[in-house]
Amino acid sequence: MNRLKLNIKTPLTLLLFSLLVACGGGGGSSDAEVASSSVSSSSSLAAFPLPVSLPTDFPVGTTDTLPTLNITTENSAAVTSRETYINGNYQLTDGATITEGAMEIRGRGNSTWDWPKKPYRLKFTNAAALLGMPSSKHWVLLANYADKTLIRNDIALMWSQQLGMEYTSRAKFVELKVNGSYEGVYQLVEHLRIAKDRVNIPELKVTDTTPDKISGGYMMEVDFRHHIDFCKNITYAAAECAGSVNIARDVDYCVDSTHGMDPVCLDNPEDLHDNAWMAQRDYITNYLRDFETALYSSQFADATNGYAAYIDVDSAVNYYIINELFKNVDGAVASFWMYKKRDGKIFFGPIWDFDLALGNAGYNNVDKTYGWHIRNAPWFTRLFQDPAFAAKVKTRWQTLKAEGKIGLIFEYAQARAVWLNKMQAKNFEKWPIFNWTSWYTRVVMGSYDAEVNEMIRWQRERAVWMDAQFSQ
Repeated sequence: MNRLKLNIKTPLTLLLFSLLVACGGGGGSSDAEVASSSVSSSSSLAAFPLPVSLPTDFPVGTTDTLPTLNITTENSAAVTSRETYINGNYQLTDGATITEGAMEIRGRGNSTWDWPKKPYRLKFTNAAALLGMPSSKHWVLLANYADKTLIRNDIALMWSQQLGMEYTSRAKFVELKVNGSYEGVYQLVEHLRIAKDRVNIPELKVTDTTPDKISGGYMMEVDFRHHIDFCKNITYAAAECAGSVNIARDVDYCVDSTHGMDPVCLDNPEDLHDNAWMAQRDYITNYLRDFETALYSSQFADATNGYAAYIDVDSAVNYYIINELFKNVDGAVASFWMYKKRDGKIFFGPIWDFDLALGNAGYNNVDKTYGWHIRNAPWFTRLFQDPAFAAKVKTRWQTLKAEGKIGLIFEYAQARAVWLNKMQAKNFEKWPIFNWTSWYTRVVMGSYDAEVNEMIRWQRERAVWMDAQFSQ
């Protein structure tokens, strides 16, 4: 395939049409006109070369169909709960290939569960390999309702793979039907969990209390909603709250920060409240507290006695860059996943939840293409006080730029929008929300092409600003 050389003074409509033709896509303007307004700018994309070769799964042309996931619940019951599964069956059709079986389904998400297009959590009776992804019982359906491009999570997952993060959830676009009703375009995504083909670390048993086993593995998430005072400060009735009491903390065992970060809550093991797990609970609590003590000590930059003794620094650098570049509003306060290997350090990642990133959110100053965001979180503020960490971030940025991985973001976003063009039209017939506004989101653009165009413009300007900072 011939790579398209971008010229940002060309209207994006023409860029996308050229990309469609270069990729061998079909003919008329209905496929090409995914974005119609100009993206001209005084800044230049020449600073961001493209990679020597594009990823093997780079989107090509415009797809006429998507795999269809049909879910039928028992007695056609509606899925109304995030906590309680209901029984059902699924059938995934991809051309002539049909995968089917029994399953359970429930709702998922926090604010996303309150929107009309619902996200879901699936648990199959028998593990199945879906659309080329490794076999598992556990899957997630992302609705991407607040993302009117439908592709922000897709872009972030692609780039996480390009960064070489140890694990990135695989995902495929599907059309979803529930009890015969078309629900729109969804992403079928691997659920974050400890498993051979997911986060590949040992899964602790309650009997793993000896020094050679108790050190791992642990999977955990920073989450502001589990802060002990969360329910005292909110102005809406969150599911986590019973009056001013945060009942979520009774479900997930959390370790509170002594330096302003939000709590670190354990996802696996999931029963640390049970005193049978006291040894593991004490171990990970002490490890996290020792990490913070080292991070804020006078020797914090020392390779032996400082923070680097507790966290994998390269993973922290990658996690920082992807969340800062996409200015992920939740990147340091929620869906901030970490895991600890046995006899190893804490790794930052995998990434999750980027539907409000890439210029989509309208609060906490993440609407602006300039300014730091993730760096303002307490841990990262302290990390950047170490010149060696700051130098690592700068060097990593410059390497990614030279390898074409920053330029790839814009190329990929355009190609994915072209690829999804027919399917997005069907989705937004079901969900006509281009003029819908929410305090969560930044702007209303009025059409799919304008949404894609604005996302790429915003992200380009963000990359240019960050590049200027790392060039000083």
